[in-house]
Amino acid sequence: MKARIEKKLSKRLVELLPSVYRKAWRDQDPTELAYDQGSSVRHVLSVGGGVDYWGEGQDAYTVWEDWQMNWCWHGPFEAYPNGHRFQGYPNIEGFRPTTINLLKLAAQCERTSKEWP
Repeated sequence: MKARIEKKLSKRLVELLPSVYRKAWRDQDPTELAYDQGSSVRHVLSVGGGVDYWGEGQDAYTVWEDWQMNWCWHGPFEAYPNGHRFQGYPNIEGFRPTTINLLKLAAQCERTSKEWP
């Protein structure tokens, strides 16, 4: 994936999931992907970073990277039953995490969160 596409996807996810990514910030430095590609893409919406309680730096990720790592926890997936080897984890069998499917899932997650009282 090109760095400019990652930037556009990050921006789109913040629009689709404002409740999840309300603390997103614009990174002044090129992303890791942009650096690897020799690109000058900057100002990508990112999450994380900063320092923890002990003053150690934490990793920052683009919004798109974060969504790719955590989408299964936000979706309407049932948990595996007790006794299963993945007990308690979301059952994501049958879901293909393509770009379009992840964007559709993000839109669906925001709609369902607005329906909660």
